Amino acid sequence: MDILYVVGSGSTWSNNELRYSLRSIAKFGRNIERVYLAGYKPAFVSEEVRHIPCTDDSKRKHKNIMHKVLTAIEKSNISNRFLISSDDHFYIRETDFNRLPVYYQLRALPQTFSEKQLKNNYYKSLADTRSLLTKWGLPIYQTNPHCNTHFDTTLYRMAQPLFFEAMELPYGGELNCLMGNLLISAGEKPSFFKDCKIDTFYNEEDLLQRLKDVECFSIADTAIQYGIGEYLQRLFPNKCKYEK
Repeated sequence: MDILYVVGSGSTWSNNELRYSLRSIAKFGRNIERVYLAGYKPAFVSEEVRHIPCTDDSKRKHKNIMHKVLTAIEKSNISNRFLISSDDHFYIRETDFNRLPVYYQLRALPQTFSEKQLKNNYYKSLADTRSLLTKWGLPIYQTNPHCNTHFDTTLYRMAQPLFFEAMELPYGGELNCLMGNLLISAGEKPSFFKDCKIDTFYNEEDLLQRLKDVECFSIADTAIQYGIGEYLQRLFPNKCKYEK
């Protein structure tokens, strides 16, 4: 299975999240064919990672993500079915990426959002994405957990007007929700994913307790202040083939 990292240039941690993410798939990932990176490529990334130069054309995060993924499709030989990864996805148990299902959380995209949420562009994008999925007669599962997610190029080309319309939304469409629900509509059976995003933790015992039943987790920037870097360095102390 090919993996595509979508990377921006705004890391507050010198891109160490990408460094440890690459080490995590090198250590625990099985059946990885090729690794691609669309967007900003840090100097430490080796030639084992196939780079697809792509700038951020918008200040809107979801538009940028979609732009980079579609650029990768058009300008590389990435496989028809591949996985999209963020730079802060860390795998901590052996994972066969050829057998990774379409994941979802056991709820639909919310029908309404609070006034406070709608001050955040992420929730604005989710609200618009739900409306777009409904308009197209598609399911509205929340298929954007913090782990690698599937993208199918054939389905994308069949539903290009949907993605073009999503690009025109004020804050962009949530790509994982668009593709995940397309896949479910096409017959894929989704599997529940226990989502885990670490923002704060009391100590390492608390952190390990929260990670005991998950294969993958992600972090918010605040986790860096609480020492997540020290934990990741102990877990992944050595350079991998994806680093110079």
